[in-house]
Amino acid sequence: MKPSVAIFIYNPRILKTLLDIAKDYGIEFYVPEDLTSINDELLVDTEGLNILKDLVNGKELKYYLISSKQSIYKFILKTFGVKDVKVLQVGVDLGSKLAYVIVCDNILLKAGYVDSLDDLILIIEDFKNYLKPDKVVVKLGNTPYSSDWSLDRVLSRLVSLGFEVMIIDESRSSHKTQVRVYGFKTRFTADIYAALNIVFRDGVRVTTV
Repeated sequence: MKPSVAIFIYNPRILKTLLDIAKDYGIEFYVPEDLTSINDELLVDTEGLNILKDLVNGKELKYYLISSKQSIYKFILKTFGVKDVKVLQVGVDLGSKLAYVIVCDNILLKAGYVDSLDDLILIIEDFKNYLKPDKVVVKLGNTPYSSDWSLDRVLSRLVSLGFEVMIIDESRSSHKTQVRVYGFKTRFTADIYAALNIVFRDGVRVTTV
């Protein structure tokens, strides 16, 4: 069942950003017919909130205020039941391309492929800035392709950025994961399944390279 959220967003830029991001998570929105009698929490921007306050004449409102990508991603996690972001986990399958997943608890925030380590780091840094986790853990599967990526260089770069880095045994990782995840909608290829399985496995922590 898709989450359905009541909104009153007045700023078109914020509304477009919200819709562009939320469509990847299967979240649906609706505008209540009677804004003055709604009891559910409303998703609002500052302009919408000011209009609502005039409409309700002092009645207490339950609302969640968004103003940026940071607040939108925190709202998405809240929709799926995550209130505090303690650990952001990244699973990486080192193949001909880098397949990756970014997970918070059992919520899939992003998944896909990138051509370079720099591209992956930019995505990780974006989510780190959006969600302000206590720590970021990057887990890399150890495969025959690892040497093609100069694994020592990859590990050294990730450690230097302050991420907690782990090497994971990737055997039988391309099978469907046994852990159920929610959130980001993607086509689960064997590589993405591998990255997802990697993120839920324990491994050996890398401290220096």
